[in-house]
Amino acid sequence: MFTNIMIFVIINILIHTFKSMNYGYVLYAFEIYYNINIKGMIIITPDKRLLKCADMVIGNGKVCDVGTDHAYLSAYLVQQKICNSVIASDIADGPLEAAQITIDRLGLSDKITLIKSDGLKNIDSDGVTDVIIAGMGAETISAIINDAKWLRNNINIIIQPMTKIPFMRKWLYENKFEIIKEEAVSDEGFIYTIMNIRYSGYHIQINETFANAGKFDYSDKDAKKFGEVQINRLRSISKGISQSDPKSEKVLMLRDVCLKISDMISGNMTVTVEDVYNQINEAADFSTQDSWDNSGLLVGNMKDKVTGILVTLDITDEVIKEALAEKANLIVSHHPVIFHPLKNLSLKNPAVKMAAAGIAAICVHTPIDMAVNGINDLIIDLLRDQFKLDECIQPIIPLKKGSSAGTGRICEISGDSMTATQMAAQLKKIFGCKVIRYTNTTMSVKKIAICSGSGGSLLGDVIENECQAYITGDIKHDIWIEAANNNIALFDCGHFYTETIVAEYITKLLQANIMGIKIISAKSNIDVVSYEI
Repeated sequence: MFTNIMIFVIINILIHTFKSMNYGYVLYAFEIYYNINIKGMIIITPDKRLLKCADMVIGNGKVCDVGTDHAYLSAYLVQQKICNSVIASDIADGPLEAAQITIDRLGLSDKITLIKSDGLKNIDSDGVTDVIIAGMGAETISAIINDAKWLRNNINIIIQPMTKIPFMRKWLYENKFEIIKEEAVSDEGFIYTIMNIRYSGYHIQINETFANAGKFDYSDKDAKKFGEVQINRLRSISKGISQSDPKSEKVLMLRDVCLKISDMISGNMTVTVEDVYNQINEAADFSTQDSWDNSGLLVGNMKDKVTGILVTLDITDEVIKEALAEKANLIVSHHPVIFHPLKNLSLKNPAVKMAAAGIAAICVHTPIDMAVNGINDLIIDLLRDQFKLDECIQPIIPLKKGSSAGTGRICEISGDSMTATQMAAQLKKIFGCKVIRYTNTTMSVKKIAICSGSGGSLLGDVIENECQAYITGDIKHDIWIEAANNNIALFDCGHFYTETIVAEYITKLLQANIMGIKIISAKSNIDVVSYEI
């Protein structure tokens, strides 16, 4: 005890002596980070920025602190028993040497392992539950995340970018990560953002408002400060552009973003049905729907204020009950709640029931079937690893010549060919089907076609494209016969199971772009069919 206190006193004397001579930078760090507890043991107290990073650690195992910077955060995590152990890494020898001094002084060599690494390249991921990347530029952080494919295995990731924060948010969502939580912290005259992110598997385009405003709780004072900094930054950019082009569309967009962030800060942000419709339209253009379809706003009014959103595959009585319980006055569904003309109005009809309850309905059916990153691309993502799929070759029926959008998808298997029986076993696991019906052909499969929902009518196009297998649902008897006659491995995985994944995708899409209201996937979105196997 006496020795530790004396060391601390000597350090402080040296700090205050050398600070005035401009030689005390390294020692000054001790003044910031080192304290002595009542037992005389040196303990670490990081700055507010790093403390906020520590708050987001789930604490289930091993943390990797990338760019460790003297191992202050690593030591704090171990001393406070937030995690079991830490890997502290850096690309340069200097920070690692400084980190070693900290670890030795605190007697934490059994809990903190130092590794020289460019990002996460030399890190053994075994047992790692959390990764922290703080104090780097957004481009460096994105490169580190991109190079470490194991971060997609449900790893809790905490990042604190120092630059290009809107770019960081866009990059995350475009590369199938999502922001679970974002908090701002003010420290020593600077305002920082700390993001808790995780791999979602969904490729999502975010709008300029979210890219600049972030996923903050704007009732928090530091979040308000962060928002004000963003407004000033955007106004400065807008002013520079308007001097040369006053009518620039970018200037109008930046001004709109500033107004929305200002409304968030003041608590006056409102979301209308039209806002939600426009956001969905960006991802799945309603104008592309098939002529027989009925997608769009089917119940309610565009200017109605939204209090909550429930997302589902189908609008059933149980889904409407859940919307009422969740105080959600907008249901977004895949299948249209009005498909055939209504010849009478009865409260037994879900659309009439919704109108009576003041619940709006936006239905996005074939537009999201055909869209890039829509249902069929989601299915490809599900199948890619198990089936070793190459990138999609083309839609079965392109929306227009040369387009990547369209009905269904055609892909090739890059690894060994598969039998129909092998494929059926994998598809049952992947989709979670109760049963898979298929034609057990003798042909090995190298080229497959996919169409969500009910795609039996496209079998002729599948045959024309020389595919050996076709994955869809709702197959009629005559289609089975045609597939067997053409030696096509045809798989009926069920309408529900090939499309229910879209509800989670739409939920993530809206959560990323619509702020200030509760958006959830319906728990009552279930397969209503029972099976006796």
